[in-house]
Amino acid sequence: MSELLLSGKGMVLVLISLLALVIYWQVFDLMQRLFLIKGQDMTEILQCQLRGHQLSGWVKVLPLLGLLGTVGGLFDSFNGLASGDQQTLTTGIAEALLTTQLGLTTALPALILLMLCQRRCERRTLEETCTDTQ
Repeated sequence: MSELLLSGKGMVLVLISLLALVIYWQVFDLMQRLFLIKGQDMTEILQCQLRGHQLSGWVKVLPLLGLLGTVGGLFDSFNGLASGDQQTLTTGIAEALLTTQLGLTTALPALILLMLCQRRCERRTLEETCTDTQ
C-alpha cells in the first residue's frame, strides 16, 4: 500500500484526497453561512448560491479522477499480466479499486451536502422575495 502511494500513479490518490479536503472545507464554510448565520440579504444569498454551483462542478471532478486512476491501474495490471509479474498485476488492481472507491466515496457525500445547501439557498431566495413583495 505504501509503495502505491509513493509511486507516480499514487499521485492520483493524493490529488483526489487534497481536492476532497479543499471541497469539504469550502462546503462546510458554505453550510455555516447558510444554516447558522441569520439576516443575510439577497446579495449574500446569491453569492452562496453561485459558490455552491462552482463547488458542485469541482465535486464532479472527483469521480473522474477516480476513473483516471482506475485506467492507470488497469493499464499496469495488463502490463503485469503480459510480463507474468504477479506483484505488478496485484498492485495495478489495488490501485484501480482504491482510486475508484476514493473518487466515489468523496464525491457522493459532498454532492448530498451541496444539494442541501442549494435547497437552503432556494428557500432563502423565496423567503426574501416574499418579504420584499409584502
